[in-house]
Amino acid sequence: MIRNYYTEAFKSGVAPVISATQLIDGRVKITESVAQAGVVNAVTSATFILGNVNLSIDRGMYLTAPAAGGAPAITINDNVQVDAVVHTAAITTITLNKPTQTSAGQALTFFSIAQSSWKEYSLYIGESPVQSNDFGSVTSATANAAAAAQKIVTYKVSNPYVQAGMNVFDDGVLIGVIDTITTANQFNLVDNLAALIANDSVLTFAFSVLPSVSVLTIDNQTVTFTQPAEGFVLPVSVVQVTAVAGGLGSLIALG
Repeated sequence: MIRNYYTEAFKSGVAPVISATQLIDGRVKITESVAQAGVVNAVTSATFILGNVNLSIDRGMYLTAPAAGGAPAITINDNVQVDAVVHTAAITTITLNKPTQTSAGQALTFFSIAQSSWKEYSLYIGESPVQSNDFGSVTSATANAAAAAQKIVTYKVSNPYVQAGMNVFDDGVLIGVIDTITTANQFNLVDNLAALIANDSVLTFAFSVLPSVSVLTIDNQTVTFTQPAEGFVLPVSVVQVTAVAGGLGSLIALG
């Protein structure tokens, strides 16, 4: 149940799109993106020189890069920004807001964001699977016999916690992944069964990873919450939902 003081906000809430580029309000997060080949830069230096003139790189842009060439990844959470840019006839010299190591093997990306216009939301967790033992989210049901080489599995006791995407185990042995839930007592596997499920077998169900949600905050920080409680409102101001895993769903963004 959602708490009373969120009831009115919930009515006007929106279901956020899960996207690496789109904000909750539908706008694109990055307004300009510039690719640049990596350069060797000592970790103690905040200034490095590009081997070319790149007039698209401006003061205030963020810098990100994957790990490569012995240099660590630069992520949005590192908050590396361009403090100054000087162009000459053959090179561009960049001064960053902090010492940052880069290598020639990295693909650098400079980008701009319109952070001052971002709309912030509270994010409500509507569905988070129950967690138990090493499989993660586990529930049980007693199966009717299912013939080999078929996808349909029928079980005797309905269980509302069984969801599409869960792994299915018969006596601890993985037999498949749920594709769709067809009824309260039946589901389809992604692939045909490789072996017979005996009558009265006890099946267990689990997502391969724990439920989690990754968000971008109003402070331009990426934060991942693992196993958030169902009915929980995240304790940060959210502008973007970048990823969900482990069956977590029914998210509502409360503006």
